[in-house]
Amino acid sequence: MFIKNGSLWTDVAGNPIQAHGGGMLRVGEYVYWFGEDRQGENRVSCYRSSNLVDWEFQGNVLTLNSPFQPINMMTDPTLKTNNEMEKGAIIERPKVIYNRRDNKYVMWMHWENDENYEAGRCAVATCDTVDGVYVYHGSFNPIGHQSRDCTLFIDDDGTAYFISSARENADLHIYRLSEDYLSIDEHVKTLWPGQLREAPILMKREGVYFLLTSGCTGWEPNQGKYAYSSNIDGNWSQLHDFGGSTTFDTQPMFILPVQGSEKTTYLYIGDRWDPSDYHSSSYAILPLSFPTNCTLELHWADLVEVRLDSGNVVTERGDRTMVRIRNGFNRYLSTKSEGKERVCTQILSYSSPSLSWIIEPDFAGYIRIKNRSTNLFLEALETSEEVIMADRSDDKWQQWKLIDGGKGRRIIRNRGNEQVLTLNSKEQSYLYTSQYDPFLQSESHFHAWNGAHNQLFLITEHYG
Repeated sequence: MFIKNGSLWTDVAGNPIQAHGGGMLRVGEYVYWFGEDRQGENRVSCYRSSNLVDWEFQGNVLTLNSPFQPINMMTDPTLKTNNEMEKGAIIERPKVIYNRRDNKYVMWMHWENDENYEAGRCAVATCDTVDGVYVYHGSFNPIGHQSRDCTLFIDDDGTAYFISSARENADLHIYRLSEDYLSIDEHVKTLWPGQLREAPILMKREGVYFLLTSGCTGWEPNQGKYAYSSNIDGNWSQLHDFGGSTTFDTQPMFILPVQGSEKTTYLYIGDRWDPSDYHSSSYAILPLSFPTNCTLELHWADLVEVRLDSGNVVTERGDRTMVRIRNGFNRYLSTKSEGKERVCTQILSYSSPSLSWIIEPDFAGYIRIKNRSTNLFLEALETSEEVIMADRSDDKWQQWKLIDGGKGRRIIRNRGNEQVLTLNSKEQSYLYTSQYDPFLQSESHFHAWNGAHNQLFLITEHYG
């Protein structure tokens, strides 16, 4: 049975799976999936599957009403932040590991208040069974640090580590946990200070540790990066790209090792956040490959079949005919009808056909750009700098050339006026053409961290 990446996943009852930012744990014949459910009160959901396709909802294992039990360190017991309004903590990135010594399942997560997102704490809960009611043990700042996006990892010797972003995601910290996995034993490493990495996931293969992260662009996908080391608290490599310019429209959630009778496969589990509708966010499962002992690759597949018994994986990928076109401010080219079809930008929505475009080759390296929703073509006007959508013609005003703008971005130049597609900084949603200016940036929207530029565009395949 195949996993269908790029679609909205549902459980066996037909309900959308709400397990965002979570993690997976294999226990017996089942894989258990824990994640965020923000429908109504925030809670941690749990699903299980024997094939990674058919997921059964096991219940909410942590809620705002979960029982509290103190441990031998100072923590804040608060889950409900306002009893009168039934408001409570925001729980993100829950991960569960098993402590063999104590026969306990231990959950760590990111705890936030429901007002200003400034608390930045980690929190801990435990349970005697994998899918039972978890007992909450409180939240705290690890060794005084802020703690946001996080993950857990158990090494071969049973030592557990907690990895979390801090200082407004500027730094990434690695902590060694106590033997009961309930507290921080030692801060062992700060990685890439000031480089704004989040969504960490950690794995180990043949003695080499790999740490995968994303950049910080909110709900918008970005270029994933990884680093490797032979010693978790030693020196780490520089960051390397993986998974394309948008990590195939995902953000790292978890790596699930599948130890089968024939091979061990490492599955990348990614969140596909939908900025236009959080509850329509979905997921992708893709196998990682390792060209060398210290490199990894991630390739897109529309369909993935994972055989948990053998560890073998079968993938299928269809032809890619559609693209999305994103400007430097993480807004996507779309169309808008106001008497005539204008070219505008809008927030990413995977369900919106107006964000899908088809690049049609023309002569001498020129292309035509057709909108999937309207079947109209991008056209510059001879009489003004305006850009519209129009029926196909052989006119040079519908012919465009893609020019390398560096870092995978493109300048889109029109043949008719030799000017380039530009974000309208006065009417932020509309586009026009103008002379190329390498220093043209919208002051009100410029972000140094993502190289925002009014005339640079990222053209990405339409995955799924």
